[in-house]
Amino acid sequence: MASKLIKTCVAVAVSGVVVILGLSGVGPAAAAPSPTPAVTVVGGCDGAKLVQPLTLSSIYCGDAGVIVTNVTWLAWTDTFAAGFGTENRKLCKPSCAAGKVASYPVGIWLFAPKEGAFTQVSLYSSITGPPETYQLTGYVR
Repeated sequence: MASKLIKTCVAVAVSGVVVILGLSGVGPAAAAPSPTPAVTVVGGCDGAKLVQPLTLSSIYCGDAGVIVTNVTWLAWTDTFAAGFGTENRKLCKPSCAAGKVASYPVGIWLFAPKEGAFTQVSLYSSITGPPETYQLTGYVR
């Protein structure tokens, strides 16, 4: 149930952004030529250029403390990307090496592109609380 609710919330947010861009005149004109495909990427922990990856592991490259798997992307543009997946977070109790991993549904928002790569991610794991925002630690070769 929570997974369906998060998917619905992310879909509504993406729809809202699309409507706002269309109403503000930022979007393409009706007779405009086909847009070029999005080229903004996510930098992988190994320097790979990733477009719509199924796994988002560059939140904490050093210790893999938070990884999002089974990602479904609802939108991917040069300025933002939105989707949902399963967050896998190290609990670090009694220590990070010995702790368990918690998994739950999460909404994803990539933004703040710089030099062709997204630099920030917000994770929406609860509709009642604010998202957690992280600096992506991957890089692009």
